[in-house]
Amino acid sequence: MLPERLKRRVIYESNWIDLYADTVRMPDGSIIEPYHVLHYPHSSVSVVIYNNKDEILMLRSKRYIAGGLEWEIPAGRVEENESPEDTARRECLEETGCDLEDLSYLGWQNPQNGMTDLLVHMYAAHVRTEKDNFDKNEVDSKIWVKRDEIMDWLKSNVIHCGVSMLTLLYAERFYAK
Repeated sequence: MLPERLKRRVIYESNWIDLYADTVRMPDGSIIEPYHVLHYPHSSVSVVIYNNKDEILMLRSKRYIAGGLEWEIPAGRVEENESPEDTARRECLEETGCDLEDLSYLGWQNPQNGMTDLLVHMYAAHVRTEKDNFDKNEVDSKIWVKRDEIMDWLKSNVIHCGVSMLTLLYAERFYAK
């Protein structure tokens, strides 16, 4: 038996995120009210980009919520009538200036399934071409980092973005280089 939603109150809805206060009956019959739910109307993608020097492209993103610069991989929202694969290619071009080849689907994740239904499709690819143009509003800089060093970054907690962390680990384990 799974928890069951008995009713829902809308707190906020938009094209980006919705916030609901649900009334939920738990398997033992107890009621949780309110059970706050963040709903994302669109899924997202994250992409690990490799080059032929055994390196991974990392972005230093400008993050308002975190209040600073954060090391991440390219990621973004799947737009209406756009496939996750097309989104991965578009986001990488916008955020890094990279055109991709050998784009491979690694799986999907729900980074915080206790309170949100956000779905993130994970990819890995190789860079075909790279230009210096990228979204300067969102990205401060980009650098190529040796794969072994990325694992050190993860171990040392240099990367704080959970989506980036898990996608990097998946790519290192499951992407055929």
